[in-house]
Amino acid sequence: MDMLVAAAIHDAKNALNALGVWLDEAQRECASQSSSPALARAKAIASTLSGQLVELLALYRANDGSLRLAVEDQHLEDFLADVMAELAESRAIVKQTQDSSQVTAEIAIDTDFAVASEVGAWAFDAYLVKFVLLDALRNALRHARQRVSFSFAFESGGGIRFSIADDGDGYPKTILHSGNLASTEMTAGSSGLGLSFAHLIAARHATPAGLHGRLELGNDGLDQHGAHFSLILP
Repeated sequence: MDMLVAAAIHDAKNALNALGVWLDEAQRECASQSSSPALARAKAIASTLSGQLVELLALYRANDGSLRLAVEDQHLEDFLADVMAELAESRAIVKQTQDSSQVTAEIAIDTDFAVASEVGAWAFDAYLVKFVLLDALRNALRHARQRVSFSFAFESGGGIRFSIADDGDGYPKTILHSGNLASTEMTAGSSGLGLSFAHLIAARHATPAGLHGRLELGNDGLDQHGAHFSLILP
């Protein structure tokens, strides 16, 4: 049964990816007439569901011992540019929907990647780390009032740090003080899947000396009260 669950998640993820391709094609066919908010919204939902299935499958594979990371040297400037390009694409989709409940297209993002050129390259799983960062960035955009910051730094004790902060209301105290992310975020209207996945991917990055990656969450973000998310990789 366990193998059947994993196979079903994998098949559903592939089906959603295929749906996204066809939605892209439908959007191109409609482009000569006018943009379609309904198609853009459908594409955004398909993309969100596909991402959640990737996270769920990773958590499942971690539980049964079959999760493997593809750790390779990544050119940091290129990696960060890819993250920002993918984020810009998803923000454009949100803007097309013209949904008044979505204000992410109006939030300013300040970036500070100057140190990335000094560090050059670092070894990590680019695919999974990008998932973590995009999820954190989209979450910050949903909760920010006006600004989000995204920065990269070299960790003084060794390693690298990706930090995302916003000027919203910050994390609920239950998330900051409880190790049970799933149950605490459920009460806040979220499944907790994103943070559970982020903790998993951080911890699975490790050095031969036994140093592991980690997450740091706080409410010392922009204006000293917003959410502050940091992913530290060894």
